[in-house]
Amino acid sequence: MATDISKALDVAKLCLQCRCGCCKDDCPMYSAMLEETISPRGRNAVINAVSRGIVDPDERVVRIAYSCLLCRRDEMVCSAQLKNADATEAFRAYLVETGAPLLREHEVMVKSLENYGNPWQAPKSARKRWAKELGHRKAVPGKTDILFYVGCTFSLDSSLHEGPRALASIMEKAHENYGLLLEDEMCCGSTAKRTGHTALFNGLMKENEKRIRSLHVSKIVTGCAGCFKTLKQDYPTLSKDVQILHSTEYLASLVDSGRLKLGRTHITVTYHDPCHLGRHTGVYDPPRKVLMSIPGLRLVEMKSSKDFSRCCGGGAGVKTAYPELSRKAAIARLKEAEETGAQCIVTTCPFCVQTLRMAAEETHSKMEVLELSVLVDRAFRSKAGG
Repeated sequence: MATDISKALDVAKLCLQCRCGCCKDDCPMYSAMLEETISPRGRNAVINAVSRGIVDPDERVVRIAYSCLLCRRDEMVCSAQLKNADATEAFRAYLVETGAPLLREHEVMVKSLENYGNPWQAPKSARKRWAKELGHRKAVPGKTDILFYVGCTFSLDSSLHEGPRALASIMEKAHENYGLLLEDEMCCGSTAKRTGHTALFNGLMKENEKRIRSLHVSKIVTGCAGCFKTLKQDYPTLSKDVQILHSTEYLASLVDSGRLKLGRTHITVTYHDPCHLGRHTGVYDPPRKVLMSIPGLRLVEMKSSKDFSRCCGGGAGVKTAYPELSRKAAIARLKEAEETGAQCIVTTCPFCVQTLRMAAEETHSKMEVLELSVLVDRAFRSKAGG
């Protein structure tokens, strides 16, 4: 085989020996489709069949491979503790490198990453539009302590600009020596890696890391859960040399140091754990610590939270390839949030904000969807004004 599929094959073989099916009920995609090959167990059987030459990697196989959100929800109940998401990601890389047909829905995304360095078909100059008043914050090599790494989705989706603006506002109020890459920021490569485009990811990683290292910063802060996972776990040496924090960890450190003093906010919220921040990187407590530091705020948990949090349906290329299934997953999560009686669902990932807001608009829900930094900045302003 051209690509190392051993990781996927090892998981598939173990799964076929067990065949307990525990994963099925906790797989959001299987729950929506009730099709065996869409479950982790069924997909592992397909991986095994393709590796043995029993099944050809045709369009049907490719669609099965890309039906997974890589959310790891199923792994929380897997009797054999199998890493099904890693196996699926490795299988996708195998399919891409051996010339299996690309999903038509992903072709534009891949071309955009190749041509523009982002998945949204936007010129690099568009990355600085959210920060038109922060041009003076361009990172200076050797003189900037903290790099605020914004990411493609926060910087290029105008409906999400309030998120990075809020985090930048908090950094200003905390008197941080931070800087931005602006138009020189490149995609971290998360989208490429999750969809199996290993060569494309490696190219983005190499150039991106070169630009980051040239700044000689001591710390990177990002508000994007996908960027955080990628920079921290998929860049082999970066986290050894630079402290990499998600914005929730950074905000929690401000709380611990006493530099984040917030005004009273009378609101009941529930918190949605992004898959990349929760199950993938184990960051559960910092966002909750920040929320609980806001006087007057009441935090209520959904019945599925932390390790068992439901995926919003927006990850791993599924939203592009299976928009209807993504929509169902988002609505199911939104309804769970509504059952808490909260006024607002707070989360810390641009894809989660996008997907849950779309679900709220479609269902005419009164539930507000907010990125954590936005809520914190509002409370900060409240303190400053009161």
